[in-house]
This record gives sequence, C-alpha cells and structure tokens, in this order.
Amino acid sequence: MRHRGSRTGHQYGNALRLIVAEGRKAFLLRLPPDLWAELEKWAADELRSVNAQIEYLLREATRKRKHARRNEET
Repeated sequence: MRHRGSRTGHQYGNALRLIVAEGRKAFLLRLPPDLWAELEKWAADELRSVNAQIEYLLREATRKRKHARRNEET
C-alpha cells in the first residue's frame, strides 16, 4: 500500500481492502460511491460491518446457487 502523499484513496474512490485473517483471502474491491453508501446503510441496519455484510451476501448467493443447481439435477 502506498503512503508518502499518494492519492490512492482519491484514485480508487470507495475501495474496500479486506484484511487477511487466518485462512482468508484478501483482495481489493472497487465500488461506486452510491453502492458503498447503500451497503453501509444495509450493514448498519443488520448490525454488521460493511465487510461482514458483503461476506454474508456472497455466502447467501452461493448457497442459493448451489440449491438451484441441486433442484435442476433432480
């Protein structure tokens, strides 16, 4: 990550940098400001951080996709 007067924050707008926790993958996610604001509100409503909200949404979407695939196979 750059320091020393770089304009990284300005360049990427509302970028979410995920921190590597044990067994987790970190990546940079660039989001438009309006989407970031909606995610912040949604996360606050559900008493989660924005990071936790995004992880929750991805897990739910993955679960629903797996469930739909199983139904197609039967």
